[in-house]
Amino acid sequence: MMKPTPFPHSLVVADIHLQPQAPLHPINQTFKRFLTERAAQAEKLFILGDLFDAWLGDDLSLADFYEEIEALRQLKTQGVKVFIQYGNRDFLMRDAFWQATGAIALRDESALTLYHQPILMLHGDQLCTEDKAYQRLRFWIRQPWVQWLFLRLSAAKRRKIGTKMRHQSHYASSLKNPQSMDVSQPGLAYYFARFPKQRILIHGHTHLPADHLHYWHDQPIQRYVLSDWRPEGDYLCISNTGIQRHAFS
Repeated sequence: MMKPTPFPHSLVVADIHLQPQAPLHPINQTFKRFLTERAAQAEKLFILGDLFDAWLGDDLSLADFYEEIEALRQLKTQGVKVFIQYGNRDFLMRDAFWQATGAIALRDESALTLYHQPILMLHGDQLCTEDKAYQRLRFWIRQPWVQWLFLRLSAAKRRKIGTKMRHQSHYASSLKNPQSMDVSQPGLAYYFARFPKQRILIHGHTHLPADHLHYWHDQPIQRYVLSDWRPEGDYLCISNTGIQRHAFS
């Protein structure tokens, strides 16, 4: 049975980066409070990728994030629909994850209408087309055969690779021009052309929260960029009155 809500609304977050085997980590604690104190009042919760700092396969990560998985499941039992998009760090969730949480997989490019507002939701990494090295990496790690091989490695090997890749990612980012890692105009133009009816774009990934106004063929498009959580974060509240940004800490 659906629970009563103060007013119909949905929430959107991104880039939580929950830490594995660390239920007392500030980020993990803040997110669990967000689920119980804020998300429980919503109709829907959209998580636009990188919920987890790393997902190494259902057999390992369901145990690593046991408390967080249980919190998501509890939210679903309270009548909140939870939608989760793959990010660049947690694209290996499989059937056991979706069954354990009761969440619904959100397509990488999700065009939908919420409260009469046409919205496109992305993780956001596909918009950063100037970061050529990352786009090459993204192409290969999203190949089904590469993921199939990785998930058949031993637990120890997967953990070692996951740790190494996270360290390499931080190091590589420190050497790059920050502008090259941000959203590019060609990247935006590609999606504006593909989804001409969507007048609102929401994404994360860049960790550069802001509201932007663009024009495409003289039509305004509002772009909302969500922050990462470390542990303070933000979220969007979407309702019949529009879209508002709120902080949560």
